[in-house]
Amino acid sequence: MNFTQNKVDVAIPYSRLRVSLNPVTLVFTGDHQPLEKPFRAAYFANSLDHVRRCKLYAILFFSIFGILDAYVFPDQKFELWFIRYLLVCPVFVAGLIFSYTRIYQRLWQPINALYIIATGFAYVAMVVITPTPESFFYGVGTIFCVFFGYTFIHARFITASIAGLLVIAGYQAALILLLDASAVVQLISGAHFFGINCLGMLICYSIETQQRKSFYLNYLLNKEKEKTEDINRNLEKRVEERTEALQQINQDLNREILERKQAEQRVRSSHEQLESIIDSIDANIFVTDIKTSGILLANRHMKQTFGEDIVGQPCYAVVQGRDQSCGRCKNQFLLNEDGNSTEHHSWEEKNPINGRWYIVYARAIVWEDGRLVQLQISTDITAMKEMEARLQRASKMEAIGTLAGGVAHDLNNILSGLVGYPELLLMDMPKDSELYVIIDTIKKSGEKAAAIVQDLLTLARRGVAVTDVIQPNRIVRDYLGSPELARLKSVHPQVVICSALPTAVFNIVGSTVHLGKSIMNLVTNAAEAMPHGGEVSLSTENCYLDRPLHGFETVPEGEYVRLRVADTGIGIAAQDLERIFEPFYTKKKMGRSGTGLGMAVVWGTVKDHGGYIDARSIEGQGTIFDLYFPITRKSLETEDTVVPIEQYMGNKEMVLVVDDIKEQRDLASFMLKRLNYRVATVASGADAIDYIRKQPVDILILDMIMDPDMDGLETYRQILRVVPGQKAIIASGFSESERVLEAQQLGAGPYIRKPYRMEQIGLALKEQMLSDPTGKLFDASSSG
Repeated sequence: MNFTQNKVDVAIPYSRLRVSLNPVTLVFTGDHQPLEKPFRAAYFANSLDHVRRCKLYAILFFSIFGILDAYVFPDQKFELWFIRYLLVCPVFVAGLIFSYTRIYQRLWQPINALYIIATGFAYVAMVVITPTPESFFYGVGTIFCVFFGYTFIHARFITASIAGLLVIAGYQAALILLLDASAVVQLISGAHFFGINCLGMLICYSIETQQRKSFYLNYLLNKEKEKTEDINRNLEKRVEERTEALQQINQDLNREILERKQAEQRVRSSHEQLESIIDSIDANIFVTDIKTSGILLANRHMKQTFGEDIVGQPCYAVVQGRDQSCGRCKNQFLLNEDGNSTEHHSWEEKNPINGRWYIVYARAIVWEDGRLVQLQISTDITAMKEMEARLQRASKMEAIGTLAGGVAHDLNNILSGLVGYPELLLMDMPKDSELYVIIDTIKKSGEKAAAIVQDLLTLARRGVAVTDVIQPNRIVRDYLGSPELARLKSVHPQVVICSALPTAVFNIVGSTVHLGKSIMNLVTNAAEAMPHGGEVSLSTENCYLDRPLHGFETVPEGEYVRLRVADTGIGIAAQDLERIFEPFYTKKKMGRSGTGLGMAVVWGTVKDHGGYIDARSIEGQGTIFDLYFPITRKSLETEDTVVPIEQYMGNKEMVLVVDDIKEQRDLASFMLKRLNYRVATVASGADAIDYIRKQPVDILILDMIMDPDMDGLETYRQILRVVPGQKAIIASGFSESERVLEAQQLGAGPYIRKPYRMEQIGLALKEQMLSDPTGKLFDASSSG
């Protein structure tokens, strides 16, 4: 029992170790009387948690036996449950709650007596209620209650004794007055219960006596401990006084030792800091002996790159994978003629072990033993090298894109006559005419030339491919039966072309023309790589990647159609394969077998289709190009049908053509007049605005790119300020750009691509004229 909670001073001779207790109440008496109050406080503090648990146990067990009540005494179960659950259990619950109040300490022993009495009288009541002889089962509960009070809930002897005697008296009174028990039963029961109660009192008496004696012994122990502490303090004081003299003697020695330790600690800290710094640098840092090339020190990054056990090994073996010095240490640059250190020397190299690029800085430094050693720092620049290569490729693509874009714009203007005028001539010419076939051939040639212009725009990344649903196998078969392949076979008769095209290949979204051109470029390159003959194979297959494919470029996971072009030719060197898709990068003679743009067009086409390329080659064995295109589960669209001209004829509406190229204005004017429109033409946006101010028109045809005046978007903005809601369609030799989309958001109608075709321009005008039912200028049923 902890005595230190309530400290008290009692004058007790050391020879008197017996404790003075009242033989009945067991309170401290005589010289020990001052211990009573601290004992009660300590006894309460040590018993509080235990008493609370006892209350919970009492509630639990007293409640559980209610099940037995219903089983043994079904007729009296409600009376028994009333006693258990509405009288006794609430007493325990109230006591448990009350134990958390401040005044509980003063009343806890009377409350314990109340528990014993309440529980005991509850069992007596159960004995009275239930029929005999089974009712005496609850008499056992009375005994249990008495012993619970004497032993379990830390009730003091005097408190428990009074409560126990009251319970036994109540039980005996019930036998005599209420149960009409015989004299023999009364005598025997009274004797047994009284004897059991006396046994409980004796046990409780012994427990409390031992508690008080233990408290008293702890008190004596603490008194002796205080005396011992006083003696120790006196001894410490004497030792301190004697030590003070020794401290003065040892002060100088301690100071010297301290200074030495501090110096050693500074050296150690500096070394640890330096080691921590070089270990934190993402570069290979190591020191080698200039004469032996042995590694003396290496940082963590160096060990992670080349191995943990590299210290002591020759640097040429670790870094270069050689068995003898390779001369890469550049020692001749690090020492002058006198053998002293020079400025640092740097170089770039590709490591033969891991294949990564490093920029290396090296210089000679003085080692801890005075000799000159080489410090080398190698920084990984592989990513920078790759980025530099991509930047060079992008710069070339940008340059050729700018060139191709300008050429394509001019060619589109030139091709307008080759496509538009033959179409006008064919309208007035019978199909059985000898000139019909010739003029139709001119028209088709112009359309093919326009498709080539779109290839240039693809290379320039300024022409977006047509997004039709197409079947890859059909594209391959179309090429296998094309005149281009026949011509290639005639030039390379020793080359065999074969294909493997399974029937269940998914569709993709893209442009048949552009993909066919890419296949032609790949097959042409393959044939030219086999001067002595060989085989070119074309194949398609569905391909599902459950993880990224790291090849020529990284192909993300997903579902693809893989188009493969493989050959058994001379192969491509690794350094050439890295640059195979760069514009103008070719090993062939320019003008004889290509322009150097074919593979660049392949790259641009695949990228415009959201695809990826994997290229691999072995010199002397052949090359494989795998093109990965995302699949679509859409069905093939029906082929375009020719719309009768009657469906897009005009009704004398006024059309204003705005274009800075005279030939384009003239061609559009001819076509529109043939389509029954009235036409006016202007050469700039400013002229168009002036015209609109003077005379209203039904619809505009706006060229999107005009020099040097404002372009089509700005022209349309200005016109809308003059005539809100003015109808217009947009024309351009390029693909739909952001400025085209912005013009359409302002109210412009369909976009048509040059060179003009009569059906295309007629349908676009018809669509825009009918777009606003409340403001249409003619009735669609009267057209033609």
